[in-house]
Amino acid sequence: MSILHVGHVQAAIEKRFGSLIDVSDVRESEKEDCFLTRGLSAFVIAELSGAEDNIAASSVLDCPRDNGIDALYFDRLELVCYLVQSKWIKSGNGSVDVGSILKFTSGVHDFFQGDLERFGPKTKALRPLIEEVLADSKVTFKLIVAYTGQQTLSGDAQHPLDELVAALNDPTELVGLRILKQEDLHRIVAEQALGETVNLQIMLKEWGTVREPYMAYYGQVDLKDIATWGKYGQFLYAKNIRGFKGNTDVNDGIMTTIKSHPQNFWYFNNGITVVADKVTPQPLGSGTQASRVFECDGASVVNGAQTVGSIVAAVSGGANGLQNAGVLVRVISLDGCPEGFGMELTKAANTQNRIESKDFVAQDPQQARLQTDLFLEHHKRYVYRSGDMPPTPDEGCTFEEAAVALACAHSDISHCVQAKREVGKLWDDITKAPYTILFNVGTQAVRMWRDIEILRAVEAELKIFQANNEGKAKLIATHGNRFVLYMFFQTMSVPADSKFEAVNKVLPAAVEKILSTLIYAQKKHYDSSYPSNLFKNLTKCKDLAKKMGAS
Repeated sequence: MSILHVGHVQAAIEKRFGSLIDVSDVRESEKEDCFLTRGLSAFVIAELSGAEDNIAASSVLDCPRDNGIDALYFDRLELVCYLVQSKWIKSGNGSVDVGSILKFTSGVHDFFQGDLERFGPKTKALRPLIEEVLADSKVTFKLIVAYTGQQTLSGDAQHPLDELVAALNDPTELVGLRILKQEDLHRIVAEQALGETVNLQIMLKEWGTVREPYMAYYGQVDLKDIATWGKYGQFLYAKNIRGFKGNTDVNDGIMTTIKSHPQNFWYFNNGITVVADKVTPQPLGSGTQASRVFECDGASVVNGAQTVGSIVAAVSGGANGLQNAGVLVRVISLDGCPEGFGMELTKAANTQNRIESKDFVAQDPQQARLQTDLFLEHHKRYVYRSGDMPPTPDEGCTFEEAAVALACAHSDISHCVQAKREVGKLWDDITKAPYTILFNVGTQAVRMWRDIEILRAVEAELKIFQANNEGKAKLIATHGNRFVLYMFFQTMSVPADSKFEAVNKVLPAAVEKILSTLIYAQKKHYDSSYPSNLFKNLTKCKDLAKKMGAS
């Protein structure tokens, strides 16, 4: 059946990308194979990212000097960058050879180092986009190897991929790897051909009904029942704004609750909203308020995708103790609703009443004190409540800016690294460190404002350096911004009562010296480390700081 399956994949690619893939740069005798290889790259980009076919086709970079990367696509909405290597195996037998995999891993390594010299003109033309992607610490990456062979990658081919991903993910989860062989590609094609309608049987406990203006039901659903929804994959979120995003801070928190305190899940979680084309309550005896099964035809999770995905992931990972654990579920029937209601519901459910950990900062009286003191002492606005209009730099500052400045000014480098690695953890819990170390009765508004001014001045110097440099030096100045600020505070020994004007006189030269020393130290001691993750690694940053003269 191998040849038949390859033929199905080929037909799907030809149908969708027949007029979109450019093969004008290859000889006539090679055009068919080249089209299929490039078409496969576009196909997986479109399927995995949700990009339109024409956009996916334009992401193809395949050429004799592509350095192993056949396609590159950046999803700006989700902040995910896809790097693809594809191989069309006409016979359907075999897999990707070790040489091709090594070429891909070498190209990915060069990509993350900001070194584009080994790439062809198609990739070099994307330099501004690539620099933008590599500069944004929020971006994550998906490495995709796609081929139409039946066999799995050999151990010799899989090993360098695993090594590369491990290096890129030290210390944070930056990169994911996905291998798509013939079976996986054919499954995608088959699902498209058949379509996928999700029909859920949902047992609601202690359920209730809303009849006007539109029919809906609500109640508690066992987590073990929710876990069975995982078999539908991304089809379960067909009408949602986005599907399950995998490992994120929010999802990690959900899974921690499931594994550690499942009995509290109903209280801690906001719940799940399901819409369905038709909802039919089943008799189940006479049907009581205690429990009832509802048949939901054409169902989709429109709010709570991260909750559902986290439950599925936690259960598949071996979570126990879910017998008495439940979650609030709303089931809304679209039967009888006006046109467009489902879309409006999805948008509202995903954007209204969203609370972030930063919102709890407003409960800390120290913030109100700092706001008053900063205005009285400097006539500057300090905004710490979500929803308040942020001031211009001349008018004042925000809580987030203050938190980063105070973290980098502190002698403990762990706060600086946290500001780079996951800044929200600085204020994740306002009753504990590190928040209480940065914001307490001893935090002075005048010093906080001085530290913010220094932060801004250092950032300005770094921007000048970035504009005049490229490659790894530029990436170090970009991703090492918090580290450079920390080193400035430590090596310059800025007194608590020093004025910004005095500090600013020596700042440009000091930042230039710190940068040159940092670039030298990085090359000497951590040349193989990727700048995007180097400055999120506490151990390496401590070592660099010590080698650079910080006490």
